[in-house]
Amino acid sequence: MRLLDLLTITVFGIWCLMEIVIGLVSFRNRSRALSEGTDRFSYFIVSFSTVLAIFIAYLAQQHLVFANRLGSFSIRAPLLGYVGCAVMAFGMTIRLLAVAALKRQFTVKVSIMEKHEIVDTGLYGKIRHPAYLGHLVSLLGIGLLLGNWVGLTVLVVLPLAGILYRIRVEERALLSHFGDAYQGYTGRTKRLIPGIW
Repeated sequence: MRLLDLLTITVFGIWCLMEIVIGLVSFRNRSRALSEGTDRFSYFIVSFSTVLAIFIAYLAQQHLVFANRLGSFSIRAPLLGYVGCAVMAFGMTIRLLAVAALKRQFTVKVSIMEKHEIVDTGLYGKIRHPAYLGHLVSLLGIGLLLGNWVGLTVLVVLPLAGILYRIRVEERALLSHFGDAYQGYTGRTKRLIPGIW
């Protein structure tokens, strides 16, 4: 087995394990939730869009979809594979730091917790949704690993659409709960990209 293949399997496996652990942490924290009715299916939409994007990207990489009509989309090169692994690791790091910063307030479903506070330190001092940024960066890494334009595009566009919906739902719930305090926080931070948006 080539080094890149072994590295790819390892990084992807760690990513899957990380998401399972994050889900378990969320399940433990949900016992402290005051309200879970604010999610509006956003967790399902983000999860579904992610799984669907990975599935489509994999099919495109195997040339089972679009291959006859649109030709090859290959951008694969050994260096690109290593870059993809590094990008995935970077995305996972961002996501883990974001989850750790929220501590017992983290849940995968939009929820208001007991003694809920606005976290505005660390990554949250620059952007409001670093966990989602980390998720998107990891998916970008997967797209680079798969090595085709269709997969790369789908892995960014579909989950981004789900995450934008999720952000709207989450920010509406937080604004409703915190009022002017959260409004002030949105005024001094960006949503996903530091200093840009």
